[in-house]
Amino acid sequence: MTFGLFRAGWHWPVVVAAVIGILAVVSVVAAGHGESEWLGRNRERLKRVAWISVGLIVFALAVTQLNKLSVMLRRIEEGDPLWLALGVGIEALSFVGYVVLTKEVFGPEAPRLSWAAASEITFGGVVATRLFSAGGAGGIAFTAWALVAAGMAARTAAKMISAFLAIMYLPYILALVFGGLGGGVPDAVMWVSIGIGVSALLAAAALTFIPGDLERRALRLASGHGRFARLAARAATAPEIAGQASRTALRLLRRRPTLLGWALLWWAADVAVLAVCFRAFGETPALGVLILGYFLGHIGNLVPVPGGIGGVEGGMVGVFVACGMPLSLAVVGTIAYQAISTWLPVAPGLAAYWSLRRRIARWREEDGVVAEDAPSLRGARVEPALDR
Repeated sequence: MTFGLFRAGWHWPVVVAAVIGILAVVSVVAAGHGESEWLGRNRERLKRVAWISVGLIVFALAVTQLNKLSVMLRRIEEGDPLWLALGVGIEALSFVGYVVLTKEVFGPEAPRLSWAAASEITFGGVVATRLFSAGGAGGIAFTAWALVAAGMAARTAAKMISAFLAIMYLPYILALVFGGLGGGVPDAVMWVSIGIGVSALLAAAALTFIPGDLERRALRLASGHGRFARLAARAATAPEIAGQASRTALRLLRRRPTLLGWALLWWAADVAVLAVCFRAFGETPALGVLILGYFLGHIGNLVPVPGGIGGVEGGMVGVFVACGMPLSLAVVGTIAYQAISTWLPVAPGLAAYWSLRRRIARWREEDGVVAEDAPSLRGARVEPALDR
């Protein structure tokens, strides 16, 4: 398959005209201005020009694929709604794993965290994560706010959320390392996946060796040693919390290994939803292709695209096509999966968000504490979890 931009065709004049027009506009606007002055005064204008340029290039590429649009439409028309309905049921099962893991990990440290509250945190946090890209932006702030309101100390909440994420993403990392064993995966894709997974495992293992009193040591060294030492002391806070989180996650898993089973249910059921969506419109790919397409594609969730739309979809479609899947099936199956996994839970997630706000308001009234606003679902920008 040849990338559309590099094929001969009439779309090339569109691309050339767009480039010439953009250069002409930039040259006219920049004339007579210093570089720093011009860039400062025209930053927003340049952003608009950049988006228009991207749009024109996408349009030029799209017109070379019009012949494939009819194939895609036929796949949609021939889709089996019963398989899609099964996917909705499996997605509900996936959320069961997340709710139980939330209750089991945070419950002992948050006295007020009932099953109802755990469900509200799960749905509200997951929807916030999915609506705001860049790796789980709103979900972490939302969860931390709820846990502190439920009686957990702020620093403990940071450590426990990190431990929760370590447990949750252990199956993710293992899937990157071993997923290619399912077969059907090109060597290049498999080795990229193994490289990412092994790097993540080594980084997590290294964090467990960070001393628990690293921050205190750094603060002692910072005394009277200038700005650099003080900066080093502040920088030591993050790896210390990460190291504590890794050790806490290991302790939790040794005491309750079933926690890993609930994390596996969350991921395995969601992968099954993707498989069902492909089956609804065609054939399910080989297991190795399905696993790596899913997990490598979700790295696209780290891309800070507006509304979180396009990062995961583009990543998954790219991996599936690289593994030999027809483009029309990769696009239709991935979009159907995203509709079930990402957008269908939005309504219950928003209901859970407002329900949890009311619950926390009652908790604060009982404690005689002035109400504290939840992280806004419109402006959440907390980093960094790679949620699906």
